[in-house]
Amino acid sequence: MTTVKEAIDKMIQANVVDTGCVSNLSRQIINQMNTLQTSILVNFESLPGLNIVPAPYLNFYLQAGAKETLRAALRQGMTQQPNLRMTVNSAYRTVAQQHILYRVFQQAPKLIPLAAKPGNSNHENGLAIDVANYNAWKPYLLANGWKWLGGNDPVHFFEDNGRTDVDDLGVKAFQTLWNRFNPNDLMTVDGKFGTQTAAKMDRCLITGFAIVTLFRFGDNGAVVTRIQQSLTNNGFSTPVTGGFDQKTKDAVIKFQLKRGLSADGDVGPMTLKALGIRL
Repeated sequence: MTTVKEAIDKMIQANVVDTGCVSNLSRQIINQMNTLQTSILVNFESLPGLNIVPAPYLNFYLQAGAKETLRAALRQGMTQQPNLRMTVNSAYRTVAQQHILYRVFQQAPKLIPLAAKPGNSNHENGLAIDVANYNAWKPYLLANGWKWLGGNDPVHFFEDNGRTDVDDLGVKAFQTLWNRFNPNDLMTVDGKFGTQTAAKMDRCLITGFAIVTLFRFGDNGAVVTRIQQSLTNNGFSTPVTGGFDQKTKDAVIKFQLKRGLSADGDVGPMTLKALGIRL
């Protein structure tokens, strides 16, 4: 099994950076963050006006306030230019992903000339997005509370009306997960990404701490059929097609809100249990 450090070493050798290699670990961290602070991050990929291009490194999460100002910008842009769609290249970045970028920056600055230390990027606060077609969307984002970083990083827009300690929460989430799965090698859960936390991140498997059972938008199969049937049985009527489509995700979110779960539209262990589904 590949550790984060081994993956970083391979990236430097290959001259290619891929934060998507820790996608499972990132999902665990996001889920743990939403456990530590209920729904601190919310999924925004269903907002009208987005051109969604799925990629392993992309986490379509923001703080709730940032999601709403993004919704307003998208609505304004489509009102004035009906065919305009926004392509987001980066949104929430987990501490694991930021660690990869920072390590590569430290060891191979020609590959990544600048990267913030984990716990210090506004992408880790759920208050930033990188927009591929930034020129088209800049006036609408600025008109709805977003700020533009400037010519040095023209794709980058950020909000500053949300909580600014979410990056610390991401570090705490990783520290909590590490302690849960490594009871004989504990560390202090303080939200600080120091040398001890960095060393344990290096030793962590890129696949995460355990196998994550997660069903989400785009998945297909028998379990999705069972999810749809259970949603319908619980009063959240959904076409039973075996394909996890937008109607299914919307129903999952309504079900999660009703049960007091993290309402991200993904069906993980807690939602499966609430639906009465055992795998």
